[in-house]
Amino acid sequence: MKPISLTIEAFGPYRDSVTLDFSKLENHSMFLISGPTGAGKTSILDAMVYALYGEPSGEVRKTDAIRSDFAEPERMTRVDFSFAIGDAQYRVERLPKQMVAKKRGTGMREQNASATVYEMKAGEWKVIATSAAVIRDTIQRIIGFRKDQFLQVVLLPQGEFRKLLVASTNEREELLHTLFRTELYRKLQEALKSAYDDEKAGIEENLMKQTALIQSIPHDEETPVLTVEHVRELLSNRVPHRDVLVVERDRAVNEVEQFNALRKEWALYNQAQQSLAQATSRLELVKAKEPERIQLSEKVQFLNSLSPVHILYQQYIDKQSSLTTLERALSDAEKSVDTATQHETNCIEVHEALESQAETIQSKRTTLAQLQQQSEKFDELGLLKKKMFTLRGNVKQLDSKKSEADLEIQRQLIKQIEVDVEGLRKRFQENSTLLEQVPVIQEQLNHVHRYSELVEEISQVQKEIDIKDETLAALDKTVKEAKVHLERLEHLMQEGRAYELVPFVKDDEPCPVCGSTEHPHLATKPELYPTKDEVEAARGIRDKALQQQANEVGQRDVLVGRMHELSNHMDAQVSILQSSIDGFSKENFASLQQVLLSQMEQFKTLRGESEQLGKTISDAERRLSTAKDTLAKSELAHNELLKALHELEISISSVQAKIDSLSESLPTTDIELWRKQVTFLASEIKEYDAQLTVTTKQLEEARGQLSAKRGRLEILSSQVKEEQKNLDFLHGEYIQSLQSISLSEIDFVEALSDFNALEDFKSKLYDLEEAFSTAQAVYDAALKTTETVVKPSDTVSDEVYDAAVERRDILVGHLAAWDKETQHIETTLASLEEIESAMGEAREKVAFLSRLNDLANGGEQGFKNVTFERYVLGAILDEVVYAANLRLQKMSRSRYSLERSDYTGGGRGKQGLDLAVMDAFTGQSRPANTLSGGETFLASMALALGLADVIQSYAGGIHMDTMFIDEGFGTLDPDTLELAMETLVQLQSSGRLIGMISHVPELKTRIPAHLEVTRGDEGSTAKFVIN
Repeated sequence: MKPISLTIEAFGPYRDSVTLDFSKLENHSMFLISGPTGAGKTSILDAMVYALYGEPSGEVRKTDAIRSDFAEPERMTRVDFSFAIGDAQYRVERLPKQMVAKKRGTGMREQNASATVYEMKAGEWKVIATSAAVIRDTIQRIIGFRKDQFLQVVLLPQGEFRKLLVASTNEREELLHTLFRTELYRKLQEALKSAYDDEKAGIEENLMKQTALIQSIPHDEETPVLTVEHVRELLSNRVPHRDVLVVERDRAVNEVEQFNALRKEWALYNQAQQSLAQATSRLELVKAKEPERIQLSEKVQFLNSLSPVHILYQQYIDKQSSLTTLERALSDAEKSVDTATQHETNCIEVHEALESQAETIQSKRTTLAQLQQQSEKFDELGLLKKKMFTLRGNVKQLDSKKSEADLEIQRQLIKQIEVDVEGLRKRFQENSTLLEQVPVIQEQLNHVHRYSELVEEISQVQKEIDIKDETLAALDKTVKEAKVHLERLEHLMQEGRAYELVPFVKDDEPCPVCGSTEHPHLATKPELYPTKDEVEAARGIRDKALQQQANEVGQRDVLVGRMHELSNHMDAQVSILQSSIDGFSKENFASLQQVLLSQMEQFKTLRGESEQLGKTISDAERRLSTAKDTLAKSELAHNELLKALHELEISISSVQAKIDSLSESLPTTDIELWRKQVTFLASEIKEYDAQLTVTTKQLEEARGQLSAKRGRLEILSSQVKEEQKNLDFLHGEYIQSLQSISLSEIDFVEALSDFNALEDFKSKLYDLEEAFSTAQAVYDAALKTTETVVKPSDTVSDEVYDAAVERRDILVGHLAAWDKETQHIETTLASLEEIESAMGEAREKVAFLSRLNDLANGGEQGFKNVTFERYVLGAILDEVVYAANLRLQKMSRSRYSLERSDYTGGGRGKQGLDLAVMDAFTGQSRPANTLSGGETFLASMALALGLADVIQSYAGGIHMDTMFIDEGFGTLDPDTLELAMETLVQLQSSGRLIGMISHVPELKTRIPAHLEVTRGDEGSTAKFVIN
């Protein structure tokens, strides 16, 4: 990655928009970012990191604190960063969440964070990402780093440059994995492990299936079933036992079938006897009802003979009912004719009364027509009066607006606003004078804050030193105990070594120790005789304790050195404070800091008040201008108003003359009275016309109704006479029919109730006759069946039969269960044989995959704890260490070099990716975190540069064309600084861009290209300068 340009606005100490064009560096590949403390040097690096990752570079800087305190409310905080990756160019524009001034009205509103990523295509910036998740993935894909990795290899922040050097194996492995894109090896590891796990799980699953299948087979406890062969043997032993079960079942089934046949014979015999007894009983009951049947038959025969008479009787009754209905309708028609005649008479009287008023109504029509002829003049008169009223209203309205008092009030308002503006300007000037002290107070506060940080850091380092002292005290005790334990074991082992030579001593042969051929007292094994492994283990514990003690001593020395550095910084800071703040002392710095903070708060309030005063002055000036414009417009309008009043008075005189002329031509000028006369006459005429129309229609309807009702009366009268004649004829026929069967009318009427129930009598007679026929047929059939069924000669009790059935069911169930078990065993055996066949091939495959998996993932059959990817990364790290040592040995005058640590016990390769520092002065390696501050800076810089060299050498790797270093040079002595500078100068030939932040004076003279940061009262500025 190489930066092209960076634009920041309202960011950190930068209020205005500042654009840094990196092309102005020309051919200089190294530049120094210089400026006073707090001016905003690190903020430039923060802006780059924020543009890429949405967060500043350091851990102590927060995203919500990056907005500039100098920025006006309407100015937005933003960062625009463009850079190149190889031949491609990208640009990121990012705005944080911030409070900004509302576009309408007053007050502030919250502006959400936003970001956009562009790519240069065909000479134009094209948007490629806008959402947060897509931007994060896009940046990581383009740059190749996460933020934490970027801060380890590209930008070394202040106080954090040692992270790459002291990272753990896992952290360094993840970084190298990202840088060199070794995911192919990791995927191969995962694929082999997955294949091995799948195959192994398949075998385990088959074993579990085999176990489950075998356990599901029923067998005797005395005959265990553990293998497939056991199952085959068990299956062959079941055949003879089944044959015995079949014979016993068949014998039991035959016995039950014989018993069933005998019981069936007895059931048929008993059923025949019972059916005959039931048929005999039923026939006797039916014969007892014979008298009732004969009486009912005679009654039905008599009622059938009355059918012709009943038909004539029913016709006579129906005709009599019809005549009664017609007579009732005739009576109603006579009453209706009388009512209609009276209604016609009433309508005639009302119609004649209305016709008598016709002459009077015609006279009123004439009067109405005369009044309506005057309507146009009255309308014209009404319009003139309305116009007069409107004109007088306009005069009154204009007259109320010509007040001179309003103009005077406006003039006084202008004078008051002018006085207020003058006072506000005076207050604004006084505040501006006071605010000129802000930079001085801010600088003093920064010095006090730095002093506070040093006090806190010294306290923290002292605590760490105290902890190290406690740890060292405990380690001293541990080391002593480990040494005593080892010496004791070595002493015991020395005493027991004679016992080890006993197997080599033989009779009549010289002793390998004393040379004697006689061996009367051979050595015996002592009670406490440690093994070689126990001694080696104790020695390892001692060595580990010694190494830990050395590490802790080295770390304590680093802390003591850091304490010394901090004390020097503290003294320098106290000198700065004493020279810039009168009366400063270590005892009163807390109260002084509070005083300065209080003053800054007051100045902050004062700045807000000044901003508000500025807005108030602008508002007052706008109101003053508006008031003057209003006064000019009011005076012009006043003159126009006087002119309009004069014209209205002329119009009023003209309208009044027309009103007087019309009033003389009309009989009355009271238009309301005229309207009431017209309305009354029109209403009266309209009401008469409506009544006459209604009355005429009612008379016509009454005459029509009367005519219709008279016609109906005549029809009904004729129908009644005809029906009476028909009724007399039917009565004669009815009486003649009764005489023909020698029956009186009274006897016939009495018999009518039975005649109406004739169908019930017929149904009851049919039921009696049918019951007799059925009972006789059933009796004959039962008697015939009884004669054919023979009584059985033998019997079987229920107890004997139930026992036989139970025995048969038990034997049938046993045989079915036995067959089901056999089928289950056969099915299970087939499944077991299939699984056994499949597992043979799978075991060979698992053995092969196991060896591959161990080799790729650091198992027992490969390089223990060294995965395939870690092995590759270890080789790459060896290259990085080699490249780093080329510079570190030069910068440390051949004293220090980096090396990989953490070896395996078998000597088959390096296990991890940890780094240690080999000290040529002591000939021993030690952890990297034991280096001093300056030594750590050199080692970190050398490691970062070596990493960049190796990355560039790998085709298709991540582009590392730029490196930024924030501070660190201040910890170097002059000679070491010179060596470090020579190393960095040599990098210029590689085309790599290196930016450094430092206060070291020598760097300002050695590096011609500067990015100068200048601090001002209204924020900082920055620009490139080539000396």
